[in-house]
Amino acid sequence: MQSMNDEAQTLLLAALERYERPLIRYALNFTGDLEEARDVVQDTFLRLSQQERLPEVEKLAPWLFTVCKNRALDFQRKHARLVVTEVAVLDLESSEGARPGEAMESRENAAALRLLIEQLPARQREAVTLKFIAGLDYKEMSRVMKTSIGNVGYLIHHGVQALRQKWREMEARQEKPLQPVLAHG
Repeated sequence: MQSMNDEAQTLLLAALERYERPLIRYALNFTGDLEEARDVVQDTFLRLSQQERLPEVEKLAPWLFTVCKNRALDFQRKHARLVVTEVAVLDLESSEGARPGEAMESRENAAALRLLIEQLPARQREAVTLKFIAGLDYKEMSRVMKTSIGNVGYLIHHGVQALRQKWREMEARQEKPLQPVLAHG
């Protein structure tokens, strides 16, 4: 590997700061393991540093997320296991000291939302993850997903609608009163 010039090194460091956490969260959707997701992201940045020419700034995020997805899918195929996300671990690392009950409720809500996201069709799940967890814009998402910007909007719209409906159904089930237990003596 050749040594990078200062401009390339600056771009690489800026990319690492901006995209490392979103990429880890994205990779978690495929690996289900935080350490493996970190390894995938590390490999992604290693590949970026080995490029003869770094992608243009507007193409950087799509390049990173595409390489990350491919590496994560390689991991998934290699390990062939169910995907269980650990995004809450990342959220805990960055959380300020909230009240214990509030933190627990927040973790429960995040866990419930992750389960609902996992129930979405694959393309909707990927779009929702790229938008709301990775923070990509529609143009970047369309490049990562290799689809039109209009289709990205469609997938997000329907994904969010489905999540909203599933959330309402989940809340309705939780609000049903418990059946009293009759004591027979």
